[in-house]
Amino acid sequence: MIDSVDTFVKKNSHSRSRKARLVILSSLALGLLIWQACSGGGDVTATPSDAGDSGAPTLFQGVGTDLEGLLATIDLGVGTNRVAFLLQTSDGLITLPRVKVTSSYFPEDGSSPIVKETTSANFHLWPFGTRGNYVTEMSFDLPGQWQLEAKLTEGDTVLASATMPVLVRETSYTPAVGSTPPLTVNKTLGEAQDLSDITGWIRADPDLYQLTIPEALGNGTPLVVVMSSPGFCTSPTCGPQVDTVAELKQIYKGQANFIHVEVYDNPQEIQESLDQGRYSQVVKDWGLTGIEGYLNESWVFIIDGSGRIVSKYEGYSSIEELERGLQETF
Repeated sequence: MIDSVDTFVKKNSHSRSRKARLVILSSLALGLLIWQACSGGGDVTATPSDAGDSGAPTLFQGVGTDLEGLLATIDLGVGTNRVAFLLQTSDGLITLPRVKVTSSYFPEDGSSPIVKETTSANFHLWPFGTRGNYVTEMSFDLPGQWQLEAKLTEGDTVLASATMPVLVRETSYTPAVGSTPPLTVNKTLGEAQDLSDITGWIRADPDLYQLTIPEALGNGTPLVVVMSSPGFCTSPTCGPQVDTVAELKQIYKGQANFIHVEVYDNPQEIQESLDQGRYSQVVKDWGLTGIEGYLNESWVFIIDGSGRIVSKYEGYSSIEELERGLQETF
């Protein structure tokens, strides 16, 4: 699957149907990889090996040449973006503390790719086991086709690498960092008879359903909004994401507001069949449903006291990431 998408990028096509295919393939592959991450597959916590007889560095022990990368963030726009991805070999997921990532832009005229930026991506654990993904920030100065190359290095030598196609839009579907988000009113406990009327989260924390977004943004206090469907998500990270936000709330209670928006407007009606699900108006107004291939993956937005988004997180984000983003609002 990775090879076919990579070929797609190198052809540098910009038709809408092929863009949709790229996103859908990436989404399907991500779901498969997350499923593998939660099953019995091993982790590769490799360390640099000794040099061979020739004195040249060899591959990390436990890492073969079949390294594959999969982008976990697909709603990318011109500007600075949080980029998350997973790395795996046939032996399991790579869980090294950090890897190098280089971005390249593919010009529309078909000329050679232009190398743009190299950064370090740090590994972040998911709440279960030792699995997780790599996260970094990267800047994209042009819309169109890009490619990321994740590299395992020993000194200045690249020992193994994996490429990932990237589609960058002029503007992202979701509200951009620095923008003011829509003031759509979310459901709260004040209008519901029971938590199950407004969320599918079995361990629902009532504190996350006390305020509407306009109320929370009207008092000059930073706000953390998680949009997720813990009870109905098609990946295993939605429930843990809301749990992580609830954990962050315990640390910063009284210093920031925290809201959970259930992706679906009718959680009680879809207990037996997700086909009956209706998206929340908040989720629609904030652009999540505009993302090609979107179903119900989680998002977190951190907003400062002036009402502007300072950071946003597609897919699972660790408490370390969220705390760092929240600290920027103080």
